[in-house]
Amino acid sequence: MKHTWKVVALSSVLALALTGCGKADSIKVGQDGQKTHKLVFATTADGGAFGNLENGKFTGFDIDVVESIAKKEGYTIEWKDMKFDGIIPSLKTKQIDGAAAAITIRDDRKAVTNFTDSYFESGLVLVVKDGSSIKDVSDLKGKTIVAKNGTSGLEKANELAKKYGAKVKILEDEPTLYLDVQNGQSDALINDYPFVADKMKSGTAKGLKIVGERLTGEDYGIAIAKNEPKVLKDFNEGLKELKEDGTYDKLHKQYFGE
Repeated sequence: MKHTWKVVALSSVLALALTGCGKADSIKVGQDGQKTHKLVFATTADGGAFGNLENGKFTGFDIDVVESIAKKEGYTIEWKDMKFDGIIPSLKTKQIDGAAAAITIRDDRKAVTNFTDSYFESGLVLVVKDGSSIKDVSDLKGKTIVAKNGTSGLEKANELAKKYGAKVKILEDEPTLYLDVQNGQSDALINDYPFVADKMKSGTAKGLKIVGERLTGEDYGIAIAKNEPKVLKDFNEGLKELKEDGTYDKLHKQYFGE
């Protein structure tokens, strides 16, 4: 009976210890002896200035901003590549601690996840082929608009399609939007301006152009799971420091040239 009681007691202690270990509670000790907390972050590494994955390494503006904040605040980041429309559900179910993937701060998203202060001002634009008869949104009647699944661009495409009598096509990956219009399978695409500008700068959006005014003004935020209030506080403080010490401006110029 004594041995049985000891086993039960030990099992209870282990269960309590494991219960207290969430993703943000994983602690590492660096070579300098400093303790850092590991966070699991998602991004959508589909190319371009915000996020990319080459030879197993994540690169991009979002990656560098998060890593710079993490370094200041004593965190290490484990990155996971996810489809964009899977990020918010993963935050909601606490499968990840945070995410940076050019995510627009919206009320519906804020209902299930927290956001840092804005780290990038963006907006949606309408893109067509050179020589297209589409000059602005009023020319979309009977046309096909393509947008990426789970994005604000898709919401706007649906809104314009209903208003002007257009059709909407949904694709999963950002690079394929441009190919779809270039190949004549869709008449126009809607996407965030910085992504479009990056594609045009690199030459991968050859033969395409932006028409009309920006459709929206949007702010990107770093998403932090609802159960991580301290992480949210730390990341807001770190982001403020990046903007004050010139790190943010340096990264912005590196990726966007302005």
